[in-house]
Amino acid sequence: MRNASRWIVAVLAGVILVGATSAFAQDWPQWRGANREGKVEGFKAPEKWPTTLAPKWKATVGTGDATPALVGDKLYVFGRQGEDEVSLCLNAADGKEVWKDKYAAQAVTGAAGRHPGPRSSPTVADGKVITLGVGGILSCLDAATGKVVWRKDEFSKALPQFFTGMSPIIVDGMCIAHLGGRDGGSIVAFDLAAGAQKWKWTGDGPAYASPVLMTVDGTKSLVVQTDKSLVGVAVADGKLLWQIPAAPCA
Repeated sequence: MRNASRWIVAVLAGVILVGATSAFAQDWPQWRGANREGKVEGFKAPEKWPTTLAPKWKATVGTGDATPALVGDKLYVFGRQGEDEVSLCLNAADGKEVWKDKYAAQAVTGAAGRHPGPRSSPTVADGKVITLGVGGILSCLDAATGKVVWRKDEFSKALPQFFTGMSPIIVDGMCIAHLGGRDGGSIVAFDLAAGAQKWKWTGDGPAYASPVLMTVDGTKSLVVQTDKSLVGVAVADGKLLWQIPAAPCA
């Protein structure tokens, strides 16, 4: 029943997002919106709210807890179909498939096995789509064609207890993700265009949280929840700026 519910949510999410976005015509390119703050700019509430919502279209996309991303007239969705993790680009107007990319997904075992789908929302910027699979596979796809630009598996077999659960961020031409497992990990920045590693901070393993940007005294930094602490690292070079101990994650 739980898996079935997640499948339905994945199907309807695109319909709801498209319906909402038509009201304010703003991209929603990543987890929690343009600035990862769950805030919509320029929304004007209707004088009268509808009593019911009428679906415009429906598309089966797979299981998972990965919110879709909307950029222009395209909707980008990440889910699991059978044994594969699948990235889809759909026309926002009618739900028709534009392109599809898939690869064999890692088996999800233990207590997390009841939920095999990804827990990471796609991030879209600079003509690229970034996804992070449940087994830690980081992919960069061409947003227009779905062609694989690069794909990384930096910490094969090293995963959190309940598998990967964070959404990568794109900033200053870099894709940044916290990878690894319970015994340690790294916050890694890759060149978005070519996939080359730009910098790496090695320390705690990842928690089930996504990084956010913060600028203090002119220094742009990423704030990241790890499995043992809250850290701030410089966007420019990955240097650790500060670290605060926190209750360990499972």
